[in-house]
Amino acid sequence: MAATFIIETGEGHEDSNALLSVEEADQIAENYGDSPAWYAASDDKKENAIREATRYMDTAYPWKGHKTNTDQALQWPRAECYDEDDNYVDSESIPNKIKEACAYLALKVIEGTILLEDIESSDRVKRTRDVVGPLSEEIEYVGGDVPGKEFQIADRLVSPFIAGGESFTVDLERG
Repeated sequence: MAATFIIETGEGHEDSNALLSVEEADQIAENYGDSPAWYAASDDKKENAIREATRYMDTAYPWKGHKTNTDQALQWPRAECYDEDDNYVDSESIPNKIKEACAYLALKVIEGTILLEDIESSDRVKRTRDVVGPLSEEIEYVGGDVPGKEFQIADRLVSPFIAGGESFTVDLERG
């Protein structure tokens, strides 16, 4: 059975697995003069890379707002989401910066980067400290508790849409 490639159009589809089309990713690559590897890749490889980049983005970032449809497959589109200038993001769209980040990550996949790989805890040990009496052990890990790579271009593109770092209040009502 062939893999599916279903682009999210902003309607909150239940079966979407891509944040942008190959054509959109091609245009973004052309706009920023990215890797010749992207241009050499077949459309099937590009679709696979976009699916993988979409899945990474769907799981790696704590997005502002909430899904527009509880049954939608992806985290975008979002409702109650604002950009860096405090402008409301249309809840039936995916911001260009999100698509650019996805295209960048898809390029990384084409170039052979594994976006999020399993990491052995021993590979992340920064420092250990043993105390003989009364027996204790301390282990400090590189990067804290969250394993993985940092993709600075993608991270900066999506940063206006990431939850956290801001104060807010929530009104709760009992039913």
